[in-house]
Amino acid sequence: MLLGLLSFFVQAVFFVVVAYFALYVLLELRILFISRRVEQRKLTELTEAVQSSSCVGDDYKPSVSVLLPVHNESFVVERLIDAVCQLRYPADMLEILVLDDSSDDTSRLARTQVEQYAARGVNIRYICRHDRQGYKAGNLVHGIRQASGAFFAIFDADFVPPPDFLLKTIPCFRDPRLGFLQTGIGYENKNKSFLTCFQAMEMGHQQYVTVGLSEDGDMASLSGSSCVWRKSCIEALGGWNTAMVTEDVDLGYRAQFGEWKYAYLRDVVSMSLLPESVSAFRVQRERWGRGLIHSGFKHVRQMLHQRMPLMKRLHAISMMFSSVLLASIYVLVLLSLPLNYLVDFDSANTQWVLLAFFGLVAVWGLDNVFGARKGARLDEKPGVLRTLWGIYLYIAMFLPMAWYYFAGGIRALLGVHGEFNRTPKGMDERRARMPRINMILLAGELFTFIYSTLAILAAVQKGNYFLIPLNFTVCVGFGMILFWSWREIRGNERAT
Repeated sequence: MLLGLLSFFVQAVFFVVVAYFALYVLLELRILFISRRVEQRKLTELTEAVQSSSCVGDDYKPSVSVLLPVHNESFVVERLIDAVCQLRYPADMLEILVLDDSSDDTSRLARTQVEQYAARGVNIRYICRHDRQGYKAGNLVHGIRQASGAFFAIFDADFVPPPDFLLKTIPCFRDPRLGFLQTGIGYENKNKSFLTCFQAMEMGHQQYVTVGLSEDGDMASLSGSSCVWRKSCIEALGGWNTAMVTEDVDLGYRAQFGEWKYAYLRDVVSMSLLPESVSAFRVQRERWGRGLIHSGFKHVRQMLHQRMPLMKRLHAISMMFSSVLLASIYVLVLLSLPLNYLVDFDSANTQWVLLAFFGLVAVWGLDNVFGARKGARLDEKPGVLRTLWGIYLYIAMFLPMAWYYFAGGIRALLGVHGEFNRTPKGMDERRARMPRINMILLAGELFTFIYSTLAILAAVQKGNYFLIPLNFTVCVGFGMILFWSWREIRGNERAT
């Protein structure tokens, strides 16, 4: 009896995840079709047409405060300040605030750079806090209290905006209901390794999807950098929540629930840097997973009470809980071993569900890579075999990410909401000390690799070959991560 109940529970969880995944894939296909339609109308020309009707007006030059929140970013802070000081905008309507939370040489470098530009007549100020309360969100809250602009342009330390950034974005705010605006992000080091290429493609996919969400008027989850906010919008929402590690997503949700409009300009591109070490990558993704899952559950009740058409509500649910879906994929990995002993794989129903799941994964992988290559602006067109192998490795990399999001979700449920671990970039990655969560995640990777290997052996023993593709792909994804980790540890040992 107990074994039967356990079998029913395990199968029910599996079927629920597959059903949710099916809904997610279908909704994403719809949005990618819209994104493709926008692209076919030539997005640049469309943007110009929109600007000519509602965004444009050379006489519209409101005051702007550029906010640069930094923390221990000695390798990139100078180029950030250099780039921002090259922004083309009326000097009397622009101020730049360097918001420094650093505890290393970044403070000296930033202060010196600010003093040099201030001596040339640039309206730039250096602002340093006495503590890091609230981390980045607290830094921004502290900064806007001293800012005079009617709009806030925000750039993280590793970003380099184009000189015409403000000239292309600020005119859109002639629409009084436009609360915030997000622009495209490019990555300087996307071809550094397979890890950086994967990240560029994954981020590119998100950007390409956002094109369709914006066109369709659906909720979107936007970045907290390379963006512009209306001051009155932030004040109406009560500012950034310092208890959130994804404060940008939280504020964006609140703005959209408050019926503020947003705009997405994909062709205005700021360049950024991706984590190059696997340690920085895993710590960043655990923080993102924890924050996104926390934000999703925090705002779900408000979303359900919001009046919106069914299709828009489905897209809102899909977007807000995409992180939960990714974390739930790791649950399937954990279920793969007991499924061998609790499920009758000779059953036609079970086989159809598994075939549907693998079919969905194939469809999702193809549409994801299509959107990823479009969003990341990858011009290379490899051969068929190389393309298929690349798609498979791309899919395999999402399984370690599922573990990071699962771990982040568990920590969020345990009340670990505000812990912020900075993602080192560039040369800083070689000397940065990783937090303890890095080793916990590494241990989880090793456990999952061994666990999935045992699941493969059990499947072969029981003749349940339907689950082998899942567990084999888990071993491929986690195997890559473990190999990179071993190589990184060896490199650090040589350096010391």
